[in-house]
Amino acid sequence: MTRPTSYQQGFVSDPIRTRRGIAFKIRYRVRMAAGGWKQRSETLYNLSGKKAAREVLDQRIGDSTTTKLEASELSLRDFVGNYWTVSLDRKGLKASTRESYDSALKRHILPTFGDFRIRDVAPLHIEQFTQTKSQGGLSPKTVRNLVLVLQGIFSLALDNDLIVKSPIRKSHKPIYRGREKPTWSPKQVLAIIQAAPASFHAFFCCAGLTGPRLGELLGLQWKHIDLTGRKLRIVQSLWHGKLVPPKTQGSVRTIYFGNALASALTEHFRHAEHRGPDDFVFSKKNGSPLHPDVLRKDVLYCILDKLGIPRSPGTSGFHTFRHSAASILNEQTGNLKLAQKMLGHSNIDMTAEVYTHVSAEAQREAALAIERAIYGDLFPNLFLTGNKSSDAAVN
Repeated sequence: MTRPTSYQQGFVSDPIRTRRGIAFKIRYRVRMAAGGWKQRSETLYNLSGKKAAREVLDQRIGDSTTTKLEASELSLRDFVGNYWTVSLDRKGLKASTRESYDSALKRHILPTFGDFRIRDVAPLHIEQFTQTKSQGGLSPKTVRNLVLVLQGIFSLALDNDLIVKSPIRKSHKPIYRGREKPTWSPKQVLAIIQAAPASFHAFFCCAGLTGPRLGELLGLQWKHIDLTGRKLRIVQSLWHGKLVPPKTQGSVRTIYFGNALASALTEHFRHAEHRGPDDFVFSKKNGSPLHPDVLRKDVLYCILDKLGIPRSPGTSGFHTFRHSAASILNEQTGNLKLAQKMLGHSNIDMTAEVYTHVSAEAQREAALAIERAIYGDLFPNLFLTGNKSSDAAVN
């Protein structure tokens, strides 16, 4: 047998007499995936001699260079710290996404699985984890997100041959039926803009008429605004007071605007104390960017309450402007591609499924269009004539 290339020779003892017969002790080292070495020793029986024991030792040393023995000692915590987080760095994830992953790891995943050897995590462990979290009061969406993080970890381990099969199963993911996001009608958007304090008028105009993410709006600098060409450029976002790249490459975009926003921004620029190219368009008196939580709680919510527009936690923030703008654009033009470009989505399916809402009036018109195509003028168009009496309906 050819001895495998290795940094070690290992040790084989002379024959040892035992009650079970002649034995040989071997010792060798295993390189750990996280770095360093671990000493191993075995007692071998039923071998023909020391040469056979040496062959077994050579086989053990050869096996120790493969990932299987490394994986046998690698904990999930070590794998996450040394490999998975590094893989996230390569992907260049959005800072807020990384923060949510870190929170999931520290609060839920590592306290449960951190000390497990990564190869020892079984599907039943995942099942117990999801049940415990659900019974502890976490929402199906939150539990599903935790399972997705675990799935990412074990997928990387599988890609690197540290495990034979991932312990994550489809049944581990709770069914999550997303609630339809609320939207505001054009009249409501206009009322909100008109009710905004004078110092925030341009800000609310921009939110309502262009549909950017709040971080993108707060990250706008005057160099990104072209009042003559009536367009603004989204190239960055504000997150925790820092400028970061936008969510995706598709989020880098140019948004054109009309007379209303041009007038509001021109007036805002005229009264602004900080008007340099690198100054924030919407800022505090000292030039620092506005805080999103203050804007939402102290400005937007007050406006909604004053106007009597219903709101509920988590569904009535500035993102509703984004949903509303896309829905209004879709209803007015029927062009999803325009909505996709304005919102900065890389996938038009997301624009269609999440951000565009069809009003009751539009749905009614669609139903009437089908009816007219099939029946022609055989039946009167009650919705258009305004005749809603029960007698007319029967006739």
